[in-house]
Amino acid sequence: MEAHGGHPLDPRILYVDLTADYSSLEDWGLHLFNTMAARFRAALFELEKNDPRPLRSSIAIPEGPHFVYETTPRLFHTRSGRGPLFIAWDTNILIDYFKYGQALWEGGSLPDFADGDYAGELEGLQMLIALWVLRDIRFVVLPASIKDAKKRLSSERQADRIRAFEEFTSALSLVSGEPSGTDPPSREGLLILPDSLLEDAVANLPQGFDRTLVRSAARMGIHVFMTMDKGILRQRAALKSFGLLLASPLDLLEELIACGAFHCMLAPRFAYWPMPDQMRVGHLIQALPAFD
Repeated sequence: MEAHGGHPLDPRILYVDLTADYSSLEDWGLHLFNTMAARFRAALFELEKNDPRPLRSSIAIPEGPHFVYETTPRLFHTRSGRGPLFIAWDTNILIDYFKYGQALWEGGSLPDFADGDYAGELEGLQMLIALWVLRDIRFVVLPASIKDAKKRLSSERQADRIRAFEEFTSALSLVSGEPSGTDPPSREGLLILPDSLLEDAVANLPQGFDRTLVRSAARMGIHVFMTMDKGILRQRAALKSFGLLLASPLDLLEELIACGAFHCMLAPRFAYWPMPDQMRVGHLIQALPAFD
């Protein structure tokens, strides 16, 4: 928040900018996108050394910033039409974002981890956030994540999660076309199955909040539930018929690269649309417990 000495139309009026804390963080979005795009192009260049075919010049320009649902059934199942990609974050993804969010936004090297798979998943999350800056992707924190814990949360940690829920919701409202501030995920072309079948589908998920979160995502029509929980990921086939893909960050990264979603990082001609409202970058950063 910033207070200015006078409104341009009347110097007697104190003008308070309530968006200053968010707008001051907007540049981090393009910083991350450009950093990760350079890394993506460098990796592609290395691949092209072993394949002389002119890959980039032969690629058709995909539509954007939205997604064409019927062209990517692995992500959108039987849906048809065009629209955003909705991704619900499991609580473990949110906790990792709290821990490493600043490093993710800075675009540099992430901390060294003994578990190489975990490090790879964090790098995948970083690439997904970079793509979110330019594409119509909606990150969702589900209400149940506020209390999802094996033991009672401290008031400080619960406050962190409430703030994250509020900031993610505010980021959604900035790109919504609905008066309510949120666009519901499209179910066009998706077979609506009875709730009893959904209960059968989640029965093999770990009991407690894991089951609650996945059930909520399916009922909302979310496209992807992003998690690193192997117990959840093993049930991918059971949730497929509900149009919900259970995926780790690297799983999702692979699907998005395959459908051409990352082409906008290759060259300006692949990113021909106006940028989404970048104040949502500020909201995602403000969701962090700290950002220096």
